[in-house]
Amino acid sequence: MWCFYSQLTIGKSWKTIAGRGWKPTHSRDRFKSRSRPSQFSYSSVPLHTKKDNIRTEPEGHSSDISPSPKSIRLLKILPTRSDGLLECRLEAVELDSGRTPSYDALSYTWGHPTQANYDDDKDAKRDHLIICNNMIIFLRESHCDKFLWIDAICINQDDPDERAEQVSIMADIYRSAKGVVIWLGPSDEFTQPAWELITSLSQLSETERKSVSPEAFNDAQNTDLLGRANSREHWRALVRLFGRRWFTRAWVVQELVLARDTTILCGEYVFDWQDIVTVSDFMARRTSSNAFKAHISSHESETTLSYKNPAKLAAIKKDTIDGTKDVLLYSLIRCRTYDAKNSHDKVYSLLGLAGHQGNGSSKLFPNYKSSVAKVYTDVAEYILENSRDLHILAHAEGDKFRKTVDLPTWAPDWSVKKDLGLKITGYARYQAAGELPCFKELRGEGVLALRGFELDTISRVGETKENVNQTKDCSNWLELLSELEHEYPVRDHRDAFWRTLLIDTDPSKTVPVKSSWEDSFYVWMNLCDHEPSEEDKQRAADFETSFTHSLNLRLFRTARGHLGCGTLSCREGDLVWIIQGSRVPLILRPLQQEESTAYNLVGGTYLHGFMQGEAFKGQLYREIVLV
Repeated sequence: MWCFYSQLTIGKSWKTIAGRGWKPTHSRDRFKSRSRPSQFSYSSVPLHTKKDNIRTEPEGHSSDISPSPKSIRLLKILPTRSDGLLECRLEAVELDSGRTPSYDALSYTWGHPTQANYDDDKDAKRDHLIICNNMIIFLRESHCDKFLWIDAICINQDDPDERAEQVSIMADIYRSAKGVVIWLGPSDEFTQPAWELITSLSQLSETERKSVSPEAFNDAQNTDLLGRANSREHWRALVRLFGRRWFTRAWVVQELVLARDTTILCGEYVFDWQDIVTVSDFMARRTSSNAFKAHISSHESETTLSYKNPAKLAAIKKDTIDGTKDVLLYSLIRCRTYDAKNSHDKVYSLLGLAGHQGNGSSKLFPNYKSSVAKVYTDVAEYILENSRDLHILAHAEGDKFRKTVDLPTWAPDWSVKKDLGLKITGYARYQAAGELPCFKELRGEGVLALRGFELDTISRVGETKENVNQTKDCSNWLELLSELEHEYPVRDHRDAFWRTLLIDTDPSKTVPVKSSWEDSFYVWMNLCDHEPSEEDKQRAADFETSFTHSLNLRLFRTARGHLGCGTLSCREGDLVWIIQGSRVPLILRPLQQEESTAYNLVGGTYLHGFMQGEAFKGQLYREIVLV
């Protein structure tokens, strides 16, 4: 049996969770009195070699994985503790054998649970399994005699073949577990006020929640609805809770979505998952990223902006339950900002959601010996082969968002942790190619054949939305707008301008936006020529929420006088194409060869006036290839 050594004294356990048997044994005050390390504090557990701190396993128990693809290891915390050692046993079992013991699977984050103390540059010695302090705290607070499945312990991380085999059955492991315990980490001074605000918000009716203005601490209506939870300290605590690293880890997606039962623990506090989703969805619809950032200390990373992630996870779970055909692609898009130490896992962590491992596709079987470029190309090809559209192409974002070498320009680089594109999963609100059937043909060697027509050329690019959001200087945009008004005076460019900045949609998912927000833009940018009313200010705040939803976009104009908002990688001379099977126009860059029909894909775009099939009349379609 394995013994985990730690300097920590045995701490308290959780408050009672109905039906699950987790019960408290010590007070919270005793736990809080311990000193907290400023960096990782690891304990070591020998993996395959005998050391002085290993107890001999009883006969009949083996920790070796058998050749069966359904064989896993389970961890049991033993009731006997001696000499400060936490004694555990690893046991190999068969899934779905009828004799598989009841077990809980752990969903957690490796290392420190908060962003401010995150340091992931630690390696394990080959004969030891390195256990971080966060896991030690969880294990010490677990009840004895329970079987647990914990990936970092139950999988030999030094064996790439075993890792690949176990990753391929990860969905089965989580589906077979009695429940999934989500460990956000030990509680801190922010946990209780965050719990109070989440509870207060989730108990409101939907109508009442819509009337709440986040961060309006002195608003009487807010206080009537939320009571003492409507304070700066409570909203900041909510920011800190959503900033915990669990909410940004790629593997937690599958772990939560496939769980039969879920228990969420932060120290001794128990959170209801649906309450967290409700508040996340409320924040996504009612709070701009600017307002959210205002509650974060300057030393914290922007990756703390994860308040939308629980709502994303709920959407993925719904897609999975409903059997949505494109669940793999949609999950890759939604989880683009999530963390994975190994770039392969940005794909592998999501394969189980749609049951892809068992369909015989060798392209999707985990192989950590393959290059990242091959993994991303294989999954792009698989999605193209099994999809009725070309939606994946709108998420390949050009040279500014590519770190993986040898990747075709039409294959998204999932290792780039940025919220890219128009930020509307599926783009079902748009129909730039109308009802034309999709045409696509993979020709090997990274070549993809498509059919469509050239619509326009980008003649001038403006500032990015991110830059204008930070500087509040939109003079470059106003010059571009003035230029269009001079060249094409009969068009309503001002209406096109604000609609293009919002990609002509809002949180209600309406396309086009029904009410005019032109004045709201000028109020938000402090450009209006009058003192705005309170109603004007509220509409400007609503405009900001929609505007900041998709910031990695660049305003541009075309040679024919149209406004667009597309990938940051676009530049003057790039071409805008309508491609059969793509819901949005695509920006292409010709290869520097005469009479070539080969192009690099730069990314998808919004082009005002051409999002619902308006460009078809009199067009000649031709075949091109992307490389």
